[in-house]
Amino acid sequence: MDPALDAYLRKVAAGLARALGPALVGLYLHGSGALGGWSAERSDVDLLGVVARRLGRRAKQVAAARLLHPALACPARRGLELSLVTASVAAAPPPRPPFELHVSTAPPAPTSHLGGPVTGLALREAGFDPDLLLHFAVCRRAGVTVSGAPPAEVLAEPPRAWLEERAAEELRWALRHGSFADRVLNACRAWRLLEDGELCSKLDGGEWARRRVTDPVVDAALAAQRGLAPVPDAVADLAAADRFVAAVLDRFPRPGT
Repeated sequence: MDPALDAYLRKVAAGLARALGPALVGLYLHGSGALGGWSAERSDVDLLGVVARRLGRRAKQVAAARLLHPALACPARRGLELSLVTASVAAAPPPRPPFELHVSTAPPAPTSHLGGPVTGLALREAGFDPDLLLHFAVCRRAGVTVSGAPPAEVLAEPPRAWLEERAAEELRWALRHGSFADRVLNACRAWRLLEDGELCSKLDGGEWARRRVTDPVVDAALAAQRGLAPVPDAVADLAAADRFVAAVLDRFPRPGT
């Protein structure tokens, strides 16, 4: 593991332990940091924390303050993405899992969202994040334990159909917001999930796809992701990426079918 990333993870774990005490069941690294291909220049730090019970408003605020403190500088250019969920949600995830806290230090500005029912605010709407389903699956299969119990003891595997649905939805989001490399390589790994049920990194997905299809967008995306070439951003390049994504999306079942 990158030494700067390792040191940062230890600081995050220590900060959460001070904020939450024994309520913190475990903290797990997922995303490219666990699956491979992590880069300080091109990746973020994806963390999932599991807590024993629902957290009160004050506990969430203290945890968020520690994670967003300027002294806790994330080594990744894209920043930190961390969610806290209860052990009951992790053990039996619903289609739209609720979270207790979500913190992001991604540019342009750090944010935090206090999810879940809050003591004294019974009517407050809980925060939900369906993407947590993919996070649960990656953590269970390949997550790096930063602190606490092994992920297989804490996290259940969501149904494969739910994972495929979330992967397809991520691709639809990428068509509107993602870079050239994000669009193409997310499509590659979504295709792999659909074909053989594997959850992999963007780089592994791209290598898997290039053995099955001859399309220059895959090679261009891999080169950009590895920092070997600039990320294509011309209108024609993005249009070619979108055609590739659309072809992969056509392989997925239509929503509601």
